[in-house]
Amino acid sequence: MKRCVPFLMALLFAISCSYRSSATDETGQIARDLNEMEERCVRDRLLTGWGLDLEDLTRDLNPEEEIVVDMALELCRFDPGRSPQGSAVPNDQPQVSENLLVAPTVFDPTDEAPGEDPLLDALWEACGVGHPLSCDDLFYSAPRDSAYEQFAFSCGGRENMDCSLLLGVDQPEGALTPLTPPPGENEALDRWWNLCAEGSSRACGELRLIAPSRSLYAQFGTSCGARGTSYCTLVLDDDGDPPTLATLTPDQAPPGQDKLLDQLWLFCGDLDARACKDLSKFSPVDSLYMQFGVSCGGRAVAPCARFFADLDT
Repeated sequence: MKRCVPFLMALLFAISCSYRSSATDETGQIARDLNEMEERCVRDRLLTGWGLDLEDLTRDLNPEEEIVVDMALELCRFDPGRSPQGSAVPNDQPQVSENLLVAPTVFDPTDEAPGEDPLLDALWEACGVGHPLSCDDLFYSAPRDSAYEQFAFSCGGRENMDCSLLLGVDQPEGALTPLTPPPGENEALDRWWNLCAEGSSRACGELRLIAPSRSLYAQFGTSCGARGTSYCTLVLDDDGDPPTLATLTPDQAPPGQDKLLDQLWLFCGDLDARACKDLSKFSPVDSLYMQFGVSCGGRAVAPCARFFADLDT
């Protein structure tokens, strides 16, 4: 048995090397399949802040570089003409494609899923029968300009509005209500909780911005005081912007602490709802990155895709 050990170790090493080589070959093949505009886009993104070039894809990349390359390839396939730094788009320009805006007239809740992706098909079916969170998940998971994205944005072929408000949210037993008392863990957050519970959209927004992510405080603020939507000004009187929002602006420079988050910051500031979503999801708890994503790039505490769509109207 001992004589077999060196052979097994050599075999494992060979398999490991083969895997790394095949992964690099696959990435290199993807890069070779780019058209001229996509290749130029990828080159610009890799050079911006990373000093990488397409030729670097032929060598073994570290995990952080692999993430950067994957992100660059994906973004450039979606929008090869976009600048890696992004540029501010005036609020009076269309922020959502016409395909999304006309989706309610194109789809019906009973339409069958396209059948191109099992996971997206499952979300499609759940959205079609009226699960608002599935509509949201489908929107942010779907390829741009796809039928999946259109169906999700229209809440399953219904209306272009906040799906949680349109369809309602199933509240599990013991869930929060506007009458739920504050947790009592932080005096300042408790005050904002009480004001949010009383119907202050300003307080709900502030609670979402300053409370620790995934905390009960943040959950209460995100749901507008347990009122079944994250778009507070649709169900509450607009009593002003949250105080913390005044410290954020769409053209504000990113903190510079993380290159990937900095890129998402720039895209979010440039009215990219998916980037805002990812920024709020993957940023460190209580960070400026998180606040910028939650506030749709320093604009409003709201579901960003809906908020950007409302800029058209």
